Amino acid sequence: MHRGPIRYGWPLLLALACGGEARVETATATTTTTTGEAAAEPSSPWEALSGAALRDYVREGATARLAQVQPEVTPEALNRWLDAPDEAPALKGKTVERLFDLGAVALASGELDRAEKIVRLVRAKAKNRNSAYAGNTILAEIARQRAGANETAQKAAVVAVFQELPRTRFGSSTVIFQIFQAPEQLQANLGQIHQQLVSLETASDALYFEQILPGIVTHRGVFLAAIDTVRAAHAQSEGPAEYAFPTVDLTGANDAQEIVVGVWDVGTNPELFTEQLYTNPAEQPNGEDDDGNGQVDDIHGIASDIGDTTNADLLYRPDAATLAEYKPFLRGIMDLRAGMASTEAAQRVLSLMRSADSPEALEHLDVNLDAIGEWAHGTHVAGILLAGIPQARLAIFRSAWAGEARLYHHRGPTDEELAAERANALAVAEFAERNHVRVINASLGFAIEYVANQLRHEDGVYSDDAQVMARARVIQAHRAETWRQTIAAAPNTLFVVAAGNSNQDVVEYEPVPASLAAPNLLTVGAVDRHGDWATFTNSNADRVKVFDFGVEVPSLVPDGETVPLSGTSMASPNVANLAAKLFALDPALTPAQVISVIEETADPIAEPFEGAIADEVKAVERVRAERRPNRRPGRRR
Repeated sequence: MHRGPIRYGWPLLLALACGGEARVETATATTTTTTGEAAAEPSSPWEALSGAALRDYVREGATARLAQVQPEVTPEALNRWLDAPDEAPALKGKTVERLFDLGAVALASGELDRAEKIVRLVRAKAKNRNSAYAGNTILAEIARQRAGANETAQKAAVVAVFQELPRTRFGSSTVIFQIFQAPEQLQANLGQIHQQLVSLETASDALYFEQILPGIVTHRGVFLAAIDTVRAAHAQSEGPAEYAFPTVDLTGANDAQEIVVGVWDVGTNPELFTEQLYTNPAEQPNGEDDDGNGQVDDIHGIASDIGDTTNADLLYRPDAATLAEYKPFLRGIMDLRAGMASTEAAQRVLSLMRSADSPEALEHLDVNLDAIGEWAHGTHVAGILLAGIPQARLAIFRSAWAGEARLYHHRGPTDEELAAERANALAVAEFAERNHVRVINASLGFAIEYVANQLRHEDGVYSDDAQVMARARVIQAHRAETWRQTIAAAPNTLFVVAAGNSNQDVVEYEPVPASLAAPNLLTVGAVDRHGDWATFTNSNADRVKVFDFGVEVPSLVPDGETVPLSGTSMASPNVANLAAKLFALDPALTPAQVISVIEETADPIAEPFEGAIADEVKAVERVRAERRPNRRPGRRR
């Protein structure tokens, strides 16, 4: 789950928006009263940060940050490149973020030409080619404003912007107009932002909710009408071809033998996999540590909460009331994520989101949707991992800290908790080595941006954002070392991990473990049903060479229902599934050899994207053709 964990939750939709609106600014803070007396100091820094002051803060912060992340992007150079994009260098992901900050400032200031040029520059020169379709909301709002007061002309202008998008990108690029439907939603989000420490990141968010999205909501009817027009045109033409994802089913295969696989997640329902559940032969259900590994009753795997090393439950279970109220929204959240805002399930979620009209209501919604996601995630991953491999036996590793949104909600981990995380991770590695677990899927990870966002909620702990980032770097470095030790401690296990859902370069942003390199580590990105990069997938030419299906992937959730979910969390177990099949067909393979087979038999992704899609048929055929006779099951070695 990647938000900090590799998450697929609805807050990520904001990252896809990059929208804009010029509006009448709110009153700025003053330094004197009408009687000339000195004004009282604001009770919050946010009181003085509104209107033009907020725009100035974001502009100055973004410009300063650009000098840090890509020094060649000076204000003077940027001004030249806006008129001659071909002369600009490739733009890093962090550079693109700050350029969109400047685009938002320009739009909110009424500088429409400059805002558009910034978006066009990003589309032309961003290293991450998913950004070739970014900034749609900004361009649409610019077009609406330029069209004047006539709504028919506004709609036509917005339609022209939407028609620039490839059909496969249209849905996800227009979800923002479906999400925010009432001013109360914007105020609730703004109120929640104002509860955090002021930083460039929080100020940029505040700028959108204060000065950009209100205009989008006011003129929402224009955008929705334009969406309907383009959608109707799409319906009249044949859609793009779907990619054929080759799969292999080892049911009945007499040349495959039993293999142990693991799902490392925030909880998995073992009751759905009883026929394939792995049983530790050295452990008994007696409340004791029979195998001497420091874990009590680790019969089918390891379950760990911070401060609680019992193995009583391998599934995280929200309370019954939360489950009953919010589980019906799981499918709708995923529909919105995939750009399908018109489905019945998505409309239910939009109605729910519309009801969150205060920071408190929004907080309540965040917490409960996170809980439902954590409840469903691991079981869904396990179902994908086991498909077509009746020879597989499943070990379950539940790490509560891997679901960070619940455990570390609005705070950071303590040093003691980081130590407990490492102890849990090394226990998983030890279990894997002792029980010959050949593949572990870990659709989880940690991003420094998420950690920093949580730390900014700790009022009174940090005096400024420099302190926040210093602590975030300590936490991230500790976790990176935890994963290095864990992967090294189980050299015979292939760790297949999700790249993450933030549309980032994993080397530039360094999420853990996706950014690491090891001979037994394979990081997986996501493609959509057409074989193109999913709009959310993380990437990097060196670290993320393999992709698989990760949009609307059907699998089980803990109550036994089959629900399609999206994310690199779903792509990763598809590749782990293939790796398990290769080990089952040739147990003598090493993790590095399996990685080589998967990479070398994968199908290159069409430009402008990079990487390749795992091809189960080719990989299985290669292993069957190249294994030596004495490696076949039943033969003596």
